[in-house]
Amino acid sequence: MKKTIQMAAMVVLLCASISVPMQTHAYQEPTNYVHMKTDNMIVYSKYGATISATEKDGIFSVKASVVNNRQPLEVEIFKNGHTGVLKQVTKKTMEAVAYRDEGDRVIATIHGNADLQFVYPIANNFQDLSNSSYGMYITTLAERGIINGQTPDFFGVNSKLTRAQVCALVVRAFSLQQVSTTQFKDMDTKKSWYNGYVGALTSLGVMKGKSYNEFDPNGQLTRQQAILILGRTLEAVDFKPDEEIVALPYNDIKNFDDELYQHTRTLYALGALDYRETLAPAQSINRGQFTKMLYMTLQVAGRL
Repeated sequence: MKKTIQMAAMVVLLCASISVPMQTHAYQEPTNYVHMKTDNMIVYSKYGATISATEKDGIFSVKASVVNNRQPLEVEIFKNGHTGVLKQVTKKTMEAVAYRDEGDRVIATIHGNADLQFVYPIANNFQDLSNSSYGMYITTLAERGIINGQTPDFFGVNSKLTRAQVCALVVRAFSLQQVSTTQFKDMDTKKSWYNGYVGALTSLGVMKGKSYNEFDPNGQLTRQQAILILGRTLEAVDFKPDEEIVALPYNDIKNFDDELYQHTRTLYALGALDYRETLAPAQSINRGQFTKMLYMTLQVAGRL
């Protein structure tokens, strides 16, 4: 009798599963966040922010009482006919915004009040990408407005990056707020274009000066510095790397300090670092290599 009842129950469950397929990937709206809705947008905050959200003429506006580089807002925008890339609208230009595309919607991460709009992607005609293994990474980030070519038709894959330039790239890529800094005596607070970018990363502990009061904005970025910057950025956005032990292929690994080893292992596991015999941490990094690293970092952080 017991077996008969169990068999009957299994038949009922089987029939139910056939008639009503399980939606394993169905979207479920978070309920434990403070949030506000408009017709095509939902704004979430884990930090108890007071949120104001409006949409008009294709512009999605978000304001909140809590906005800083450690307490982001998530903005879910349903496309409903909108195409192109999402950008931040400013008085002077359109700026990049960190977001991932979920098909019918995008999930943007912002660290300040923002007006967001879908626009046509920036067309590029970089002639030096045809044989480059970094072409896809460069094209994607260029379309988002995160990185620019050295000229309209030349990206400069093998050109070097300065410390100021990489600050601007990371801040734009992760939609961080610029923060003015007066700490470094080799930077003009009012005239330097990079002051706010440097301030944003130094305030988070992502970037450090050459000394307490010297930043060296025009110094070339090394491979070690690139790894530390992106590894610390992942920490700042609360990314938790897999604890699985990853065997690094670099034969100069014995020279790594603990922090460099930790972040090298994380970025290598993500596929952000090229396979090679030596890491050569003191070597300058080129624009193609860093673009790949930034792309993979954004992707794993859910912002691409």
